[in-house]
Amino acid sequence: MDIQRIKDDDEAIRAALTALKTKTGIPVTMYATLLPDNRLQITQWVGLRTPALQNLMVDEGVGVGGRVVKTRRPVGVADYTRANIISHENDRYIQDEGLHSIAAVPVIVHREIRGVLYVGVHSPVRLGDKVIEEVTMTSRMLEQDLAVNAALRRVEGGKMGAVKTGRVMNGAEWEQVRSTHTKLRMLANRLEEESLRKELEVLCDQLVTPVRIKQSAKLSARELDVLSCVALGHTNVEAAEEMGIGAETVKSYLRSVMRKLGAHTRYEAVNAARRIGALP
Repeated sequence: MDIQRIKDDDEAIRAALTALKTKTGIPVTMYATLLPDNRLQITQWVGLRTPALQNLMVDEGVGVGGRVVKTRRPVGVADYTRANIISHENDRYIQDEGLHSIAAVPVIVHREIRGVLYVGVHSPVRLGDKVIEEVTMTSRMLEQDLAVNAALRRVEGGKMGAVKTGRVMNGAEWEQVRSTHTKLRMLANRLEEESLRKELEVLCDQLVTPVRIKQSAKLSARELDVLSCVALGHTNVEAAEEMGIGAETVKSYLRSVMRKLGAHTRYEAVNAARRIGALP
């Protein structure tokens, strides 16, 4: 069971690192596991040039990763060795690898930090808000994958242990589910027959039912439509064209959604909607 657990989680983490590198073009992506003694260990990586950071142990509160664990918030620095918001016990490892800018985001499952997702560049380039938001979104999707893995293991380890549960979908397959969810919602919007439209909306709900929890904020159908488009990376203009409404109307729906979910950006709104099971 432990071997399979590690394998399932490692596959989800590897898929997240690869997807993040592809989406952002950032050369280095890493994952550090939080150990029982509250230290981090970098256990997976993509794009490192040297072994300096491979399997590195990071003490509690040290560097970018340690600050992430302490604050439970994303942390980014444009010049690691000169940054004044972090400690510098591990500077030599960063210098040996040649990293300049680094950002990191916590991976939290069931309110407990499981690890830290990192991105880094070797050149003096500042990581913008878009990159941080993409790292955050990837972290949220990884959290969902790890939570699903844990749920399946609980089923397998309980009275239903003899039931075949099937394998966990990888990152690419989750993206297909999300794309299908959005397309179904857009198709439902174009139907004039109310009964058929409601049937499609039920199908949309079924796509998120396995991870649905009690919602603290009730989103309207149109607000979910807008969020579905945003989750696929559509701009306001693209979402407006897809939905057959004006771009200002899309903005209005987004403002309403962000207010209900307590989000400050469109990407935070998507993440919040996924956490409450409103989006796949």
